[in-house]
Amino acid sequence: MADPGYERILSQLKLALLNDCGCEDTLSRAEEDARDVGLSGADIDAALGERSFDVRTTAVLALGCAVKNGDAAARDAARERALAVGLTAEELDFFTGFVAEFRELAQK
Repeated sequence: MADPGYERILSQLKLALLNDCGCEDTLSRAEEDARDVGLSGADIDAALGERSFDVRTTAVLALGCAVKNGDAAARDAARERALAVGLTAEELDFFTGFVAEFRELAQK
């Protein structure tokens, strides 16, 4: 897995990316994984709504969802906001790569 410091963010990102998933088993597993890394029910609900109580995580979720949806304008705006709240370009590349891998797996 990734840097342990990113486990919570990745769990929230995964939930945000799955918010339109019709498969209850997949969503239940993602929620269980999120609880395993310490997310509360409120954190999980927020992530499913593409939000977080943490400003940096909110920026990652916005970027990830824009990438998932193929919205270049939203992606660029989210990237700028993420940089403005202190995320590095390297971190954003890491999270964008996670979304790309996630999309590939979801299409299989």
